[in-house]
This record gives sequence, C-alpha cells and structure tokens, in this order.
Amino acid sequence: HARSLQLQFELDRAQLEKQAVDARLALLTAQIEPHFLFNTLANVQELVETGSPRAGPVFQSLIDYLRASMPRLNQSHATLGNEIALVRSYLELMSMRMPDRLTVRYALDAALLPLRFPAMALLTLVENAVRHGIDPSLRGGRIDVSVRLAAGRCTARVSDTGVGLQSGSQGLGTGLQSLRERLRLAWGDAAELRLSEVQPRGVAVEVEFPEQR
Repeated sequence: HARSLQLQFELDRAQLEKQAVDARLALLTAQIEPHFLFNTLANVQELVETGSPRAGPVFQSLIDYLRASMPRLNQSHATLGNEIALVRSYLELMSMRMPDRLTVRYALDAALLPLRFPAMALLTLVENAVRHGIDPSLRGGRIDVSVRLAAGRCTARVSDTGVGLQSGSQGLGTGLQSLRERLRLAWGDAAELRLSEVQPRGVAVEVEFPEQR
C-alpha cells in the first residue's frame, strides 16, 4: 500500500511539473507574439507619418500576413514548412518597407519541411536580424536563412550583414531571450542557441535541437 501511494504521488508530481512547463511555454509564446506585432505596426506607422507612398501597399501586406499567420501563432505542432511560410511573408513585408536596403537568401531542403519545428522560432531569429542588424545599418544588408539536418539534430541558422554586435550590448534581444527559455523548457540541455559575429560585419544565430517528425 505504501509503495502504491508513493507511485501515485510521483505520478501526480510529474503531471504537475508538466503542466507548469506547458504554462511557462505558453506564457513565453504570448510574450513573443505582441513583441513581433507591435514592432511591425511601428514600422507601418513610421511610413504613414512620413507620407511614404509605400504606406498603403505595406499596410495591405501586413493585413495579408496577419490573416495567414494568426491561426498558426499558438500552434503546438508547428512544422518547418509553417515557419518558412511565416518567414517569407515577414521578409516580403520588410523588403517593401526598405526595398533598397534588404536582400534575402534561402538555403533550404524541401525534404525537411515536414519536420516538427518550434513555433515562431525561425521567425524570432529573422525578426531579430532585421531589428538589431539591418535596421540600424545605413547601408542595410543581407539576411541568410538556412536549415540542415545531421545525425538526428536539426540546426536553423539566420545570419545578417548588418551592424554586428554593438559595444555594451548583451547580444540578445527580448525575442532571443524568450526563445532560449522556450528551448530550455522543451528540451533541456539537448537544445542550444548560439550567437556569433560574422566577418567583416554582422551576426549569426543558430538554434539546434533534436529531430522530431
């Protein structure tokens, strides 16, 4: 009887711990969503206030993006294909906002699109590259997006040729800090987020985690 009670106690504790982790992940995802949306709306506001003729088309692109992406924001079983669609829509929107300052390159294997992928993770990396790398640079720059699979590990990499790591900066924006916490809660030590400088200028961020299908 004592053994049975102990097993039941351990089961209940495990279930409570899982519920706590799920709640924490949901909170972190909720923090990322308004962060992304408010940044994008601020970009549109800037175009409107300066009287840019691009304000109307960019605003329409934002509406189209939100219509396509909102059902996916809380998706618990997101795939790489979902993430790539969101990233392409976002970068098209940013390219319209700064057509002479942003170029994009992709290195993606279509066979990897069905892979399970952390919701909003790739979008967070790309948004961070735009906000902290390309936007502050007078000359703009290029963003490279790649995903590879090797030895059961999936690695997503986003690099930019923007301003690079600035002195006094801790290197992580709010989005990346939240993403690191989400990865830790989901995979513990089996997931990594790495940030490095790119020569002659720029930053690269990699997210690595176990393969899931």
